[in-house]
Amino acid sequence: MRFPAFNEQERALFAAASAVEEKDDYTATHPRRVARIALNLGIRLGLQDSDLLALFRGGLVHDIGKIFVPIAVLRKPGPLNADEQTEMRTQPAIGERIVKRLSSATDLLSIVRHHHERFDGDGYPDGLRGNKIPLLARIMAVSDAHDALLSDRPYRARRHRQEAIEILIRGAGTQWDRSLVSLLLPEWRATRLQVAS
Repeated sequence: MRFPAFNEQERALFAAASAVEEKDDYTATHPRRVARIALNLGIRLGLQDSDLLALFRGGLVHDIGKIFVPIAVLRKPGPLNADEQTEMRTQPAIGERIVKRLSSATDLLSIVRHHHERFDGDGYPDGLRGNKIPLLARIMAVSDAHDALLSDRPYRARRHRQEAIEILIRGAGTQWDRSLVSLLLPEWRATRLQVAS
């Protein structure tokens, strides 16, 4: 699939998002991988080209709000304390404010803001539940989680593929949209997902 070339403002935005990830050695290539996973899910869903482009671009900038999160928090080797968690939870809304400045990126706003919402309503920043979470944000959430599980992070080593699959399956219907987990993991049938949850 060929997308139109990015304009100068978009290139600057994506460069800024890349610089954010460079703050954290563990996530330097994370945005591109998430963008590809989300794009592939969108293709499997049969989404129109405009949504596929939004998924790819949204994957590149989904964590741009981390630009205002201190490096010490991003690179902390252990669990975050309550204050640090609060700080991390501000990044989707900050990211939305950054992206909002680019008039050609309005289709990315809900992706950036809502990719940390949970299907059961326990996510952030707005506590949206189920299908109230925009579809493209739900796609980004499961794509982001899939890549994060298979990557080293300061607070834990990467999970083995089978363990990552089991985590995604356990979270299907609570943390992530069950149908998207099923689509992401085609080797698992929906009935197996239902049994596992």
